[in-house]
Amino acid sequence: MKKLTLLTVMLVQILVGQEEGTVSHEEPNVEWNGNLDAKYTVLRFAANSPIARLQFFQQSIPSTASQYRLEPYLNAAYTMSDVGFQMRLHGTYYDDRRSSMDLFEAFARYSPSIQTSFQTGKSVYTWGKGYAFNPVGFVNPAKDPENPELAQAGLLSAHVEYVGSYTSGPVQSFSALVVVVPPGPSLNDRFGDLGNTDVAVKLSALMWDTDFDVMTYQSANAPDRYGIDLSANILENLEVHGEASLARRASRSVVINGVAKQEPTDALNVLTGIRFLSSTNTTVIVEYYRNGTGMNEPEFKSYRSFLLAAADAGTPAAVQHALQTNQSFFHTSTLMRDYVYVKALHPEPFDWLYVTPSVFALVNVNDGSLLVAAPVSYKPATNSEFIFWPTLLLGSETSEFGSRQARQRFELWMRVFF
Repeated sequence: MKKLTLLTVMLVQILVGQEEGTVSHEEPNVEWNGNLDAKYTVLRFAANSPIARLQFFQQSIPSTASQYRLEPYLNAAYTMSDVGFQMRLHGTYYDDRRSSMDLFEAFARYSPSIQTSFQTGKSVYTWGKGYAFNPVGFVNPAKDPENPELAQAGLLSAHVEYVGSYTSGPVQSFSALVVVVPPGPSLNDRFGDLGNTDVAVKLSALMWDTDFDVMTYQSANAPDRYGIDLSANILENLEVHGEASLARRASRSVVINGVAKQEPTDALNVLTGIRFLSSTNTTVIVEYYRNGTGMNEPEFKSYRSFLLAAADAGTPAAVQHALQTNQSFFHTSTLMRDYVYVKALHPEPFDWLYVTPSVFALVNVNDGSLLVAAPVSYKPATNSEFIFWPTLLLGSETSEFGSRQARQRFELWMRVFF
């Protein structure tokens, strides 16, 4: 931690000393935009799902259920010369009693030179090269492999960045990013312990037409993490990418003899993938993800038995304990170890104007269960979009995807942009 603090101080001194390439003064520029998403969802529940039995305790599990919600997004940006500000708001509205407004991003940026920038506030980071998973996304919001492009909330932080480009030698560009993450309010719900400040560093380079990143995240309370990623176009229409991260002093959740526990471990997470564009304009993405803290098949069986035992007990205390344990220990989209993600997308097939169908599958290699979805987008105008998004979860009742509470989901979105 002391080494990283010293590195931060040295980098700031270097950046402040930059005199060349000063950004010229400009007129103020204000932009704002947003969109309103109206989403209607129909779910078909699995009566034998352990989670469904717990969630509908002392109730009959409905065969189908529906949900309607509104999600407004509002974005604003202000720039003038070397100063900028950006804000993103997201709301969720079910009815007048259940609605919320979240601050996704709000940050200010100062760029004393073309190469240097300082930023503070709440920001979204996009570390990593993967599409559905990012093992090196130490400061990223948690990515949902069912919708990797979903907008999410950022991280309260401050960072300093240096970017340089070169015309000779193997290194075409280089950048250094230092992120400081303040501690959460633990003292009187207002102040944080200074010693719990986290620091993340990412060094990036473009060499031999290949993007390389090395990064680390150092924390007093969370696992120390180290990562590397790369991306390269080996052909004009074929890109390969990979990520690997090691988390020291991490923990993995398991159920042993009917009790949920956290086991200490050094977790290695790996992702490899390709992105291919065919001559017919079809994009194909294939990725393999190794989850270093995931459960194996016997461990998942013990976890499922734990949930079933609570449902069979039929007491409010047992059900509440199981639901709280599941939320605290097993609230993740990938519970097991090995996954393959495949997606294909083709805009305007058969001359269907403004229509873009796609299909993707998330396969659990360990138990053979899978999630399959086939979203279809229709954009009749530049400021409107309709999406039909069917999703099926396939597998035995003892598998990960086969034991989820909803086996089928159908969504209809209407999006209006302004």
